Formats: sequence, structure tokens, C-alpha cells
Amino acid sequence: MTKSYLLIGCAALLVATSELLLKKGAMSGALSSGWTWIGIVTYLLSFVCWLAVLRRLPLSIAYPLINIVQALVPLGAWWILGETMSAQRWIGIACVLCGAIVVARIEGKS
Repeated sequence: MTKSYLLIGCAALLVATSELLLKKGAMSGALSSGWTWIGIVTYLLSFVCWLAVLRRLPLSIAYPLINIVQALVPLGAWWILGETMSAQRWIGIACVLCGAIVVARIEGKS
């Protein structure tokens, strides 16, 4: 089970990283930017990780947990890209994190 959670974490980090790289690439030449191509490769790696997760966990558990990306991308955009975040966005991120914790704890008990 621990390996499954590590794979989900890896997949989520790769997806979030790919989104940040794609944004950077889009702002500096789109398909002619190296950032875009690194983002595409990173996204493909996340897909491989996700397939490994799906081999180990039911989709009903894996999918809610991978949605941690919904918090990681805005956090990365704020931290790395310097985007601004409203109080409502921070509250939303906290709700997503709480939901992921609830799903993980329910799975850990079953």
C-alpha cells in the first residue's frame, strides 16, 4: 500500500511539474520553447506512473488522491511563477488537501 501512495505522489508531482513547465513554455514561444517539450516529456512520465498506480489501487481510491494536483499546481504557480493567490483560493486548496487526507485515511482503514 505504501508503494501505491508513493506512486500517486510521484504522478501528482510530475503532473504539477509538467503544468508549470507547459505554462513557462507557452509564455516563451509555445512549441518552439524547450520548456514546452520538457513539460510534454514530464507529462508522459506522469502517465506511466499513473498506469502503475491503476494496477495497484481501485480507481475509486486512486482518482480522488491524484486530485491533489488541484492544490499542487496553484501552489507551484504562486511559488515558482509568482502568480497571486486570493484568500478564497487558499481556502479551496486547504479543502482539497483535507479531502485527500480523508480518502487516504479511509483507504488505510479498509
